[in-house]
Amino acid sequence: MSKFFNETQKAHQWAQQKLVNQDLDVRQMLESLKQAPAINPPPAQASLDHCRQVTLGNGNATRLVLRQDDSLNAALEAYRGLRTKLMRAQSKSGLRSIVITSSLPGEGKTLTTMNLGLCYAQLPQQRVLVIDGDMRTRGLTSMIDHPSSPGLAEILSGDVAHDEAIVATNQKNLFILPAGTVSSPSPELFIGTRWQEFLGHCSEMFKVILIDAPPILHLADFELISAACDGIVMVVRAHHGQRETLQKTASTLDTKKLLGVVFNATDVSVKDYDVHEYGY
Repeated sequence: MSKFFNETQKAHQWAQQKLVNQDLDVRQMLESLKQAPAINPPPAQASLDHCRQVTLGNGNATRLVLRQDDSLNAALEAYRGLRTKLMRAQSKSGLRSIVITSSLPGEGKTLTTMNLGLCYAQLPQQRVLVIDGDMRTRGLTSMIDHPSSPGLAEILSGDVAHDEAIVATNQKNLFILPAGTVSSPSPELFIGTRWQEFLGHCSEMFKVILIDAPPILHLADFELISAACDGIVMVVRAHHGQRETLQKTASTLDTKKLLGVVFNATDVSVKDYDVHEYGY
């Protein structure tokens, strides 16, 4: 019994030290980002003051890491770990816009995008915009229990101004851009200069922009979306995809932009929540 107690104590101390080290790492990167020369003008807070408001935490948002809960702890720490790795990449290269995608549907990219956005927003001075760029499924938009229009589709069509489509949430520093209502094939909306100009505008207001993009294979949307972005993160559901599919997907990516792969696996110890390991 004494040996078991000692081993338990050691494990607890190791876990506590890991959390302390991660917090120190995040603080150091925040200082680095704060001290780095500004690439863009200061955030235009005034243009965000008139955004529509929405409350997260209802309906389809039940799987979001919005509260401290034993059933969510493993998932929350996994998302924080991903945030730390991406912040490290930001401090080195100054990237702002990150596309999150997968080879095929059903691998967890949308949930990863939203929960990563929530984890970023928990940090001071880390204003984050989460964009639903998957106009075919509008999965991220469905999580906020809010009408999808106006949204990204209307911005790219030139029908509304940026601040008319962006939605403020009840989570400090977290803003969302719904998919909007598509009146023409979605790939056509990303052709031209409006998408790139919109990201440039958002880079002046947000520390990080996370885009939930459509799956890579069999669709033209992803290539058009990622061309204007700084980095790519690919989500892979463990024991779900085939090796040949992943190899085919990897061959289509710009390796200079690929920030890493999130291995997304279901663990019975955390019920329905997703646990991630990182291949950076």
